[in-house]
Amino acid sequence: MSVRGEYRRLLGDLVGTLREAGAAADTGVTEALDDLGERASDDLSGAAEQTLAVLSRLGAVEWADASLRERFDGAFERLEAICRIILGR
Repeated sequence: MSVRGEYRRLLGDLVGTLREAGAAADTGVTEALDDLGERASDDLSGAAEQTLAVLSRLGAVEWADASLRERFDGAFERLEAICRIILGR
C-alpha cells in the first residue's frame, strides 16, 4: 500500500470511530477530516499538515464508552504518526 493509501485508511479509521461515537459532530471535525482525505489526492503534505492542526482540536472530546475511547486513541496515534512521517518530523 502506498503512503497516500495508508494515510487515507488511517484517516478513515479515525473518522469512523468519531462517527460511531457521535463525537465532535458539532465542531465540524469529521467533515474537516473528510475534506482532507480528498485533498490528499493532490497535496499529501498539505493534507498531512492540516490533519495535524485538526487533530489538535480533538483533545476536548468527551468519551462515555471506554472501548470507543481506546479505539479512538489508537486511531489518533496512528494517524498522527503517519502525518509526521509524511512531513519528515
